[in-house]
Amino acid sequence: MKWLIAPDSFKNCLRSPQVAAQLAAGIRDISPDDEIIELPLADGGEGTAEAAARAAGGTLESVPVTGPLGNPVEARFARLPAGTVVVEMAEAAGLERLPDGKNDPLRATTYGVGELFLKLLKNGTRDFVIGIGGSATVDGGLGFVQALGAVCRDAQGRIIPPGAGGGALSEVAALDCSALPPELVQARIRIGSDVTNPLTGPRGAARVFGPQKGAGPGQVETLEAGLRRWAELWRDAGDVPGDGAAGGLGFLLRRLGATTESGAELLLGLAGFDRKLAGTGWVVTGEGRTDRQSLDGKLCSVVAARAARAGVGTILCSGALEPGLDSKLFAAMFSIGSGPVSLAEAFAQTPENLRRMGRNLANLARKSSL
Repeated sequence: MKWLIAPDSFKNCLRSPQVAAQLAAGIRDISPDDEIIELPLADGGEGTAEAAARAAGGTLESVPVTGPLGNPVEARFARLPAGTVVVEMAEAAGLERLPDGKNDPLRATTYGVGELFLKLLKNGTRDFVIGIGGSATVDGGLGFVQALGAVCRDAQGRIIPPGAGGGALSEVAALDCSALPPELVQARIRIGSDVTNPLTGPRGAARVFGPQKGAGPGQVETLEAGLRRWAELWRDAGDVPGDGAAGGLGFLLRRLGATTESGAELLLGLAGFDRKLAGTGWVVTGEGRTDRQSLDGKLCSVVAARAARAGVGTILCSGALEPGLDSKLFAAMFSIGSGPVSLAEAFAQTPENLRRMGRNLANLARKSSL
């Protein structure tokens, strides 16, 4: 039997390589001679660079950059064999990069993401995939474009400090992009994101994602006003679906020529998922929590749909299944939990629960083939 283990991360618990490893270990406990391909995945958010490196046979590298609140961080990226580089913005400006886990949404900046991009661009990279999930920022990409050389000034002609954050957007009166690197016009930039929100408005970056990043009601309105001003400076309505991703970084990248693709579809393509399906008996995928939204274009549903086109069934292993959930996409959906426990206990038990699930799947496959 050939198994293709292709899970997402279990958010705040295990990254996708750990999830895949535990499921595979359980299958090997019962069926040591089975062929198992571990293909940990991501959809543009947490773990995207690591998953891309493993899935596509690339290398994981890192460079020092400025973190979301000016703190120094090491940002990892994946360099793939064909020359594509996968940048995970959360490595430089994500919630996990906040000092002491505390955010200041008016100060949080994408400056470090721009630093990382510029270093790669100057070192010869021309094909970029940028996963923009998990950000701590709502700066509209201000910091990113400042890192590339743009100069912003206020109404008195004073330079807005580089990396000033979203709270400074409403002060920007003039934008000078004449010093952007000439290599930028040669770059191919693909955004991996499933966010469809616009830059501003009721579904915009500030009002929808600001509170998730610690912004209070007054701060949300400050950020909203700043993003509107930012769009005006670019002579752009900011109403394209996806402009609001990563606190507006999606908008800025689009202005620089980027295109947006489904994060899940993009990574599956980089990983050669369809080729790996050849001869596969079962695909196993998984995530921390599965609800109806998970079935609408999220990673696990994309995995199942791609496998179904090749005539291969998919089993979903989830940390928690929404009651009453049903889907024809999956041959079966299982919750890995063994009973009522606290969230902390569930997290602690997840590795062993995944391994036990792997054993159960292997036993089921052996019995059904007799």
